[in-house]
Amino acid sequence: MIRKYGPKDKEQCVRIFREVGWMEGKDTDNDVFEASISEANAFVAELRGEVEVFVSTRTGSCKYQEAEIPFSAVTGVVTSRIARQQGLASSVAAHAIAESAMNGASMSMLGIFDQGYYEKFGYGSTTYYRISTFDPASLCVPRLSRPPVRLSRDDAKEMHECRCRRKRYHGGCTMDGSGETEATTIYQAASAFGLGFRNSDNVLTHFMWIKPKGEHGPYSVWFSGWETHSQLIELLSVLKSLSDQIHGVRMADPPRLQLQDFLKRPLATIRARRGGEFDSNVLSQVWMQCRILDLPTCIGAMRFYGEPVSFNLQLTDPIQQYLPEGGAWRGVGGNWILTLGEESSAILGQDDTLPSASATVNDLSRVWFGSTSAEAVAVTGNFVADTELVDRIDSIVKLPDPIIDWDF
Repeated sequence: MIRKYGPKDKEQCVRIFREVGWMEGKDTDNDVFEASISEANAFVAELRGEVEVFVSTRTGSCKYQEAEIPFSAVTGVVTSRIARQQGLASSVAAHAIAESAMNGASMSMLGIFDQGYYEKFGYGSTTYYRISTFDPASLCVPRLSRPPVRLSRDDAKEMHECRCRRKRYHGGCTMDGSGETEATTIYQAASAFGLGFRNSDNVLTHFMWIKPKGEHGPYSVWFSGWETHSQLIELLSVLKSLSDQIHGVRMADPPRLQLQDFLKRPLATIRARRGGEFDSNVLSQVWMQCRILDLPTCIGAMRFYGEPVSFNLQLTDPIQQYLPEGGAWRGVGGNWILTLGEESSAILGQDDTLPSASATVNDLSRVWFGSTSAEAVAVTGNFVADTELVDRIDSIVKLPDPIIDWDF
């Protein structure tokens, strides 16, 4: 039985979180859980009268080129030890995604534990996410000129608002409700801390939330918020000010920038530290996926210069097999006429005068988001079209790398 989460389910849901290692039996577990579901949409499934599957989503906004697209993030899919391989998690996840679509989300995103599982719901991988470990003493930034303010879990709402105001680029997301930020700060309250700056009106303008390790690090910057590049540089100056004690910092590349450009002799440092406790390595991986929920809205947001291209698209949506017959939303599969150009559109139907292609929503979502090219999914995915049409699509779809800049 799939249904909406209710307060009576909390104890059994927390038990599931502990079983899978998302919680560790701490006194703050209930507070973390309450924060994570506040203003979220949560669903559960029962087995033998007890809750054994929990799925949550949270609404937000994603910047697409210069438009704002309503989106939904799948923030948790949790299955107990006794409910594995029963198909319950798939059914609840598909139900939650369909609910998001029916409630107005045009796209959905999620973080993956590995590639392969969420493709059955129509998700396709986004771009590589790069995290560097570096010596803060090597940062080529000005000496810190004023002390930052100390931030804690009590400032979570303010930090969340600052994150939502941060400088965003194509692909940048914000989340509705501060619960997701609050949950992280409560979970890490025993050790993590925030450092930031306020303006003359006492409004938090830029900050970092940092999780330390031992006396000398590495420190990990979990998330941050800043609106101008000068604010970013001041935050880097904060990290440099800690370098007399901290010998390593782990941090993602700032949007549209590379941390290596801020470091003195980065390659020499990597060679000197290789294999040590403060190894200055770079982790580059894809762990976010996205999918289109509303094809006309998503395609309609595309704006390109050049000769437009129109074609028939036979679109397959694998989520359909996990949704009940007769549901209000059963994916975006069907026969569509797509036009990509200065005015883009997706219309149900077929025009025999146009070239044709076929694809899964997984591959179309990747091309739409800017994660890859039509040529690439023609090689590695299920996009089928003649070479001329593939080349025409890639000649007009010119998107910057999507930078989500928010983990969930």
